[in-house]
Amino acid sequence: MYLAAVSDMMVSPSETVDTVWHQHLIFTKSYAEFCTILGKQIQHIPSTHNKEDFQKFKLAKERTTKLYENFFGIQPENIWNHANPFESLNLKKSKFKLRTSLIIGIFAFIILSFPLYFLLKPLYFSIKNPDFIFLFLGSIIISIVGLEWYNRRKFSQAIHLFDKDSFVLDLQPYELIYLQNKNISSVINGAVNELIDNGSIKINEDKTISTNKLTFIKSREHQQVIDLLNDLGKTSYPNFLIQLITKPVFLNIIKSMEAVKKYFNRSKAFSNLFVLNFVVFLSLVMFGFLRIVTGILHDKPILLISFTVIILSFMMIGYLFRLTNLFSSKVLPDLYKTVILPKKNTNNNWQWSYFLMGTAVLTTSFVPLTSRSESYNSGSGCGTSSSSSDSSCGGSSCSSCGGCGGD
Repeated sequence: MYLAAVSDMMVSPSETVDTVWHQHLIFTKSYAEFCTILGKQIQHIPSTHNKEDFQKFKLAKERTTKLYENFFGIQPENIWNHANPFESLNLKKSKFKLRTSLIIGIFAFIILSFPLYFLLKPLYFSIKNPDFIFLFLGSIIISIVGLEWYNRRKFSQAIHLFDKDSFVLDLQPYELIYLQNKNISSVINGAVNELIDNGSIKINEDKTISTNKLTFIKSREHQQVIDLLNDLGKTSYPNFLIQLITKPVFLNIIKSMEAVKKYFNRSKAFSNLFVLNFVVFLSLVMFGFLRIVTGILHDKPILLISFTVIILSFMMIGYLFRLTNLFSSKVLPDLYKTVILPKKNTNNNWQWSYFLMGTAVLTTSFVPLTSRSESYNSGSGCGTSSSSSDSSCGGSSCSSCGGCGGD
């Protein structure tokens, strides 16, 4: 926008810049005030993709690059060369959905059961109980240990693909807290606790909260908390929490962090890893299931092996579900704790302390209120909102903006 203001000729934004620009345009009053500050009304000129315009927009892009380098230096790659922020992760998209692999796996289980039964039948007859149970349990333990090692190795390799200036490596404490806990209430508790610490909010004798006359605002989250509390007046914390959960400043944390998780889980790297884990567990279940079939057909005791296979089946479901959350809830937060934060000065930052130490840093008088709110509001604020994460214009803007500025 600065370049558009100082240039007498058209300049052109990147797709990421254009998305931000579209977001600002829909707030017409704010956009007009911004242009007043710039000293020039910057017009938005969308690309029509006509052949006649191609050369004009090409020159505008080249001109923008030169002007940017003259004023600001080299253009950041993640903003100017990527169509969206997620491209900085350098992860190829999977050609199939995880649901598809599950369906194919179940069909394969049914179809392969018949030939595998006859193939494994001699083995089942040669290994008696309890030797077979010990062999089966040993296989399960070895498989899980092997998968744990392999999964973490693959997650580490995926992280090394990320651009060094990727947004994923520059998340805010509250975003990481949500990823780690999958509960927006934890984020809100932190924001409210900060305001209690600095005297902006007081806890009354009847366990309600209210604002003090002087408030110290340090973030958008703080502003939202104070604005709502001013509207409500003296209120109980559970009621306050329920209303805060619906506010955009907190919903945006949910939506953006769920988008990170979803993008990673749709990558080729994760899909391949998920399929491998699924196949290993399904093979173990098949091995035990065919033992049960053999026992039934030959009138052998099957109670113990049946119990083991049922437990293994539930373990498989839980393990695969955990795997879909592992990157966002464990791997990425651990990367910050062990690699990123030690390089930063976070000693005097309460939010980073909250991320690292959890509820241990909450004010003693506030902890009982959070306990009451969790029991009162059990489960709320844990998922994503059903509303769209994009504004009416954000996700549907022209894929390539022609340019702006120029007289």
